[in-house]
Amino acid sequence: MAEHKAGFVNIIGNPNVGKSTLMNAFVGEKLSIITSKAQTTRHRILGIVNGDDFQVVLSDTPGIIKPAYELQSSMMDFVKSAFEDADIMLYMVEIGEKALKDELFFEKIKNSKIPVLLLLNKVDTATQELLEEQVQYWQELLPTVELHPISALSNFNVKNVFERIIELLPEAPPYYPKDQLTDKPERFFVNETIREKILMHYKK
Repeated sequence: MAEHKAGFVNIIGNPNVGKSTLMNAFVGEKLSIITSKAQTTRHRILGIVNGDDFQVVLSDTPGIIKPAYELQSSMMDFVKSAFEDADIMLYMVEIGEKALKDELFFEKIKNSKIPVLLLLNKVDTATQELLEEQVQYWQELLPTVELHPISALSNFNVKNVFERIIELLPEAPPYYPKDQLTDKPERFFVNETIREKILMHYKK
């Protein structure tokens, strides 16, 4: 019997760095809503990508912040759980960023026992000089992680990152039926679409 790979791949990073855009690009469907407002993603949303010999279970998490009130604390609990059940971690930063907004999560990345891919997003907005400077900065700060420059919005290098994810997946049977796209019911996405429209029309 041919080898089958499957695993959980969790995407973390500061707010508005492109996590939801990346997951939508991987899945090929719009599962996570996207606006310019920070903390648009309030839940962990699973997106499932299936192939004949693999299943990638992606998790889009809320942007990392230092919580100031109860809702934000519960959102950060979703992020903490992402460290507990991941087979692979995608740490997403954008050009110009220097650190996570909560140092606790950064320490978790540095001490991670699972593969971590550092995705330097929005490289299409950077000069070559800035890109080289950022690559050097992150390689010195996190020498044990793999760095991949990408543009989630324009799909630059996204396919290569996904192929690398498949290479790193552990051998395992599928966790979900092969025709399943997400763990959320249709009603959830109806509500999320409505919320996206409200956020886009009434920016605060």
